[in-house]
Amino acid sequence: MNQDLKNIFEKFIEKTRSMDEILGAWNFGSEMHGKADEYSDVDVVLLIDGESFVRMEQTVDDLLPEICDDVLLRWEEDFNGEAIVNNGYILRNNGVLFQFDVFLINNDMLDDFMCKIHYTDLSEKDIIFDKRGEVKRLSENSPKGSLWSADICRLQRTYWYHLNMAAKYLLRHDLFKLEGIFRTLYDTHASLLLSAYDTITWGGQASKLKYIPEEKQEHLKKYYCTDDLGLDRDNLVTSAELFEKDLSEILAEKNMLHKPETGIAVKKQLIDLTSEI
Repeated sequence: MNQDLKNIFEKFIEKTRSMDEILGAWNFGSEMHGKADEYSDVDVVLLIDGESFVRMEQTVDDLLPEICDDVLLRWEEDFNGEAIVNNGYILRNNGVLFQFDVFLINNDMLDDFMCKIHYTDLSEKDIIFDKRGEVKRLSENSPKGSLWSADICRLQRTYWYHLNMAAKYLLRHDLFKLEGIFRTLYDTHASLLLSAYDTITWGGQASKLKYIPEEKQEHLKKYYCTDDLGLDRDNLVTSAELFEKDLSEILAEKNMLHKPETGIAVKKQLIDLTSEI
């Protein structure tokens, strides 16, 4: 973490520690999982007394200008509600912008699904302060994260179905629909790889992908749409060949039957129909 941001964080903790309605705090994100570096932002969770929860969002808004030069904006997560609030702030201090994410959890609604996500795998080392032992009890009974799970048979069908659609969008020069196809194919291929190579029990798809073999990461790097339709077609073909290779290896490892006929037919038609692009 940047030293200037670290100073802001320490001031924030000092002030929140003194507030009776805040029962405890812990690190979240990369800091919680031992992956923080000089580029990491602040991700701090505050456990709030239930009776004080509704007014705590404004309290944080009022507090932040006291510990930095300026608060440029506040961005609210879509899932914010009566159980949890996650607001991301852009702070400015000494001419530099910093991201500062604050999570507020209602101590009366700890069983809420989104609340549970934010104390999954919580351990004592992550606790910043704990006034009455509530955070320690959370850490002792915290849910455990899990490795990626996916229905590989459905992933196959999803991939070849959407690759088949790509041909008509190339021929129509419809870059906007084609962009959607690239996103779907990327997510499907990524899910396939994570189903076999995931090694961490936390984070979403993007976080988990950083820890699969580098060779497999390379297989995901051509899923992007440009305004060069020939390049787009070549990227689709190359990516489909890599998907087929990964699929064959993973199915063999799992002793599952592999029928490559559909993929072969879809790739051939894509190539044939778009050969003039």
